[in-house]
Amino acid sequence: MKTDLPNWIFWLGLAMKLAAGVVLGLIFFKYYGSGDTINFFEYAKNVQDYNGDSQPRTQFFVRLLRPLVIITGGSYWITSLYFSFISFLCFWYGNKVLITFYPRLKWIIAVCFLFIPSVVFWSSGIIKDSLASASLVVAVVSTIRIYNSKNITLVDVLSILVAAFLLLKIKHYLLITFILFAGVLLSLMLFKKLSRKWKFTSLLIIVVAFFSTQFIHPYLEIDRIPWTLYQNNKAIIEKSDVEDELDIELQTETWSEILSNVPKALHAGLFRPSIYDQTPIWGWLHRAENLVLTILVLMSFILVLKEKPSVDWPLLIASICGILLLAILLPLSTPNFGTLVRYKNAYMPYLFLISFILPYRYIASQTEE
Repeated sequence: MKTDLPNWIFWLGLAMKLAAGVVLGLIFFKYYGSGDTINFFEYAKNVQDYNGDSQPRTQFFVRLLRPLVIITGGSYWITSLYFSFISFLCFWYGNKVLITFYPRLKWIIAVCFLFIPSVVFWSSGIIKDSLASASLVVAVVSTIRIYNSKNITLVDVLSILVAAFLLLKIKHYLLITFILFAGVLLSLMLFKKLSRKWKFTSLLIIVVAFFSTQFIHPYLEIDRIPWTLYQNNKAIIEKSDVEDELDIELQTETWSEILSNVPKALHAGLFRPSIYDQTPIWGWLHRAENLVLTILVLMSFILVLKEKPSVDWPLLIASICGILLLAILLPLSTPNFGTLVRYKNAYMPYLFLISFILPYRYIASQTEE
């Protein structure tokens, strides 16, 4: 089956990504007057005046940004275009790898990775999310290629290592999510093939991979997770406008308080802002996306019960584990619509893709008939 997409898909996706980076800059310059994207650029442009007393991940990001600022002659807009272009290449690479293994899904893969408005917007321009989401895509699809080809290549290993390093430095919680995804996927792959005594070993790999993530950052130690979530939750609520708040407020820094808020957080992480949420004017786009996502999820559940389709269980379970981890922790840590939709871009392509597959197959089969 032909796996190539028309050339216009590439150029349209690139145009949207470049335009999104410019729009992001205009919004922060003209509407807000300040923000991360402006601060990062100014830090990199005037590095001699940068005192470096910010968070380590910001310092690292500024050091990465500095060469581009020099190359572009200190132009914010050209630097933004470069950043958006790099992000697009990573998403396009992910798109091509997935289509190679799942050619019948090429159109929905392209839609989910290249054309979801909020994902395009929040993975463009001079923000850490551009580099982080692009790095996650490279790490995930390289792992999927190893899983599907049953062959480990130097290119895949290097891609995963570089992407994982960038995630460690910029968004360590995304590295944890990737480790969980890769650990579950590769362990379940081995679990299906190994003898009984080795199946226990593969299960042990999952457990070790999960618990080893607490050593990535001091705030992620098992005993400190409730404290970390509580402190972040409190800080975000104090800075948020009433109309922009999620109704998720942690009262204590205990595991019982965290667990009691998991259902509410999961709903927010998957489907909010919803059509009934009162958000600022920008929220209509996210509400529309989440309405479509809700319909796709409901259709998928109905089709699973009705059709009982064949499923790649290792890949599905691993993907759901990663998505659920972020969908629960992010709303607990950042109970603010503006911050949440920005951080959700890291897992929205995968969530949309999983939810889209069965409805797409069903509609395609009905059309063929």
